[in-house]
Amino acid sequence: MSWTILNPATTKAELQPPFAEQDFAYCQALSEALLKTPQSRDFPDLIALGFWLRQANLKPLLAPYQLQDKFIRQPLGLIFHSAPANVDSLFVYSGILSLLCGNKNVIRLSSRSGGSTAVLIEKIRGLAAQFPQQNARFQLVQCGYDSAELKALISTVDGRVLWGSDQAIQAQRQLMMPAHGRELSFGHKFSLCLLGTEAVLAADNEQLQQLVQLFYRDQLTFAQQGCSSAKAVMWLGEAKQVQQAQQKFWPALTELIQQKQPLNSSEQYQALANAQQLIMSSEQQLIMSSEQQLMLTQQRSISRVAVHTLEPVFINQHQGCGLFLELQLSQLAQLNPMLTQAHQTLTVWGVDPSLLKAWLTTVYTGLDRVMPIGQALSFSPDWDGVNLIEQFSRKVVCLS
Repeated sequence: MSWTILNPATTKAELQPPFAEQDFAYCQALSEALLKTPQSRDFPDLIALGFWLRQANLKPLLAPYQLQDKFIRQPLGLIFHSAPANVDSLFVYSGILSLLCGNKNVIRLSSRSGGSTAVLIEKIRGLAAQFPQQNARFQLVQCGYDSAELKALISTVDGRVLWGSDQAIQAQRQLMMPAHGRELSFGHKFSLCLLGTEAVLAADNEQLQQLVQLFYRDQLTFAQQGCSSAKAVMWLGEAKQVQQAQQKFWPALTELIQQKQPLNSSEQYQALANAQQLIMSSEQQLIMSSEQQLMLTQQRSISRVAVHTLEPVFINQHQGCGLFLELQLSQLAQLNPMLTQAHQTLTVWGVDPSLLKAWLTTVYTGLDRVMPIGQALSFSPDWDGVNLIEQFSRKVVCLS
């Protein structure tokens, strides 16, 4: 694939002071362009992005980073971002935070990006004349990993942000960058949802409907393709109560899914085939008695597999599309030995906050984010245990 610039610059990109008013104005204009276009109605991620880009959101979010006492914050320099194919709008979040830090940015978009990427490119192009400097510092490109232009660019960057599969990240690391360059990598992740059994059983119909709406938002906005969308549901409670809660929760969710139809027939078939693949690949299936072996339940448009532990094979082979692993926990501590660096987000509903916090102090490996259910996809400067503002800027210590 040849090197293609999707929003050509009309002026030379120049570093700017962090949190410049004109950069916030650019974000506001992009927000308005996304929220006003009828095309965004077909893409929930664009609506969410439009609200996130508002100055009313970004300025309070970034205000703590503008307090400078013993240092002066400056831009890092030229940042390369490699966007993932599975969540079309994700590149804007990290790219905009870097732009607001005053940096120059080049963002490589996947050729497999979906429909909302096309809308984003159109709206970004539409702002180029009004915001020539911001456009020059927010360059969108498409190219192959072996592109001569990409190799030349990487050899000059001050930082790079790599999103995607572990294999894609390792491939891009073959391109050498300067020794001083910073690298942030966000590879394959597996997220979880924790539901308190007693709370689900005690929920009235209004509370139950709210729960399934929030669960739906987290998991099925991107057909479970987002790294923070849960692929496993853990039920905290005794086995008999868990079974009763499942019989209450899943029919309510599937009824909502039937109304919204987020999954096409191909994705539903993929989830079923993937469930069968996970069962056959599972070590549990080989060592458990017939009464304890993994059980597959297909409920309208979703598939569920009851498991006894979270295995590495689940992390590597789970493909989303409406497939949920289910695990019963009597105590949260049972989860500790199952967690790995690949486990990213834990969304929670109906669990005592003090119990949860006490348990989290014992979790040394895995889990970078613990969020209320419904907020799995919300983006903040803290991602995967890394603060993006600190990484996209330099602190010049000034003690005199």
